[in-house]
Parts: sequence; structure tokens; C-alpha cells
Amino acid sequence: MLISQFNSNFPLYYQDAMREHPNFGHGSIGCYEWWRQLVRKIYLASHIDIKCYQFSYVFDDTYNQFRSKSCWEMYPETLSVLRELQKREYDVVVTSDFDNGLSNILQEHGLYNPEDISNSLIKEVITSYKEGVTKPDLVGLVRERWRTLSVHVGDSVRRDVVGAEESGVAAIFVDRSGKGDCHDRCPSVLTLEGVLDHV
Repeated sequence: MLISQFNSNFPLYYQDAMREHPNFGHGSIGCYEWWRQLVRKIYLASHIDIKCYQFSYVFDDTYNQFRSKSCWEMYPETLSVLRELQKREYDVVVTSDFDNGLSNILQEHGLYNPEDISNSLIKEVITSYKEGVTKPDLVGLVRERWRTLSVHVGDSVRRDVVGAEESGVAAIFVDRSGKGDCHDRCPSVLTLEGVLDHV
């Protein structure tokens, strides 16, 4: 019951936190404190009785797990598609409405190596926390930084397809549900493997 209350409260308090301190606390309280305050508020709203010292332990453990690959699973085709794009000499830049833990997650999965960019499957990781803006505006920022950017791949029409259109970049919509939400605005693919047919 308590887990159900926590899960139902999460979206509401998450949006409140984003309004109070946008982009996971970018330029204000910082990522760690942003998540700590959010989780604490949800615990209280869900009537989960936990002592202060217990909360600190539980939160720190959860926070660190969330920023490691143990909580994130790659789609099966990810590695092979990135290797093929590298073979075709495409520079892959990851753009995400995420906090500052994304780079570490990608490093642990062996996809991003900032110490050896020339051989890294991903060349740069650009997040809303780091830049202080979210998609679709974040796509435009990447376009300014990477003038050679030719294609933006994403799974959100509002954030990815619109962001690409506004930035003058071709879009490929990853529609894993097969619902056809893109409405013929750009090519749609069911998996990342489909991207290879459009580049």
C-alpha cells in the first residue's frame, strides 16, 4: 500500500520540484539536493514513517544506484547500432532531459568514454541539468554546438520531433509502440535498427 502511494505521489511532486527548481536544480540547489528534497516530500505525503538517519541512508543508497548501470538496461540493438554508426563515421551526441548522472551510466555501459573520445561510440552527452534548458530547446542548442548535426533521433513527438523541426534538422521518430504518433511528419521506426535505413 505504501509503495502504491509513493508511486502515485511521484508524478505530482516531481512536477512541483521542476517548477520550483527547473532542470534538476541547475544553477540553484544542485542535483543531489533536488532529488533529496523531492524524495523526502514524497515519503511524508505517502505517510511513510522513517527516521532522519534512516532516510539519509536509504536515499543515498538509492541515489547512487539510480546513477549506475544497475538501474538501466539498454535495448538489445543499442550496441550494434552505435557500432555501425561509428563504422559509417557518424558522430553520435546524446541529448536528454536528465540529471548529471547520465554520463556515468553511459560510461558504465561502455558507450561513452570521455577520456578517449576518438574511439568512443558516443562523442558527447548533453543534458538539461548541464545546460539549464529542456527539449525541444535543448535540440537547438546541440545544433548550434554541432553544426554538422544532420539527424535527431528520439521517442517523443513534442520534445524530439518538434525540437528537430525548429532547429532545421531531420528527425527520426522511434515509435516502439507502433501507434504512429508521428503522423507522417518524419520517418518512424520501431527500433534503433530502423535508423540505419535512414542515414
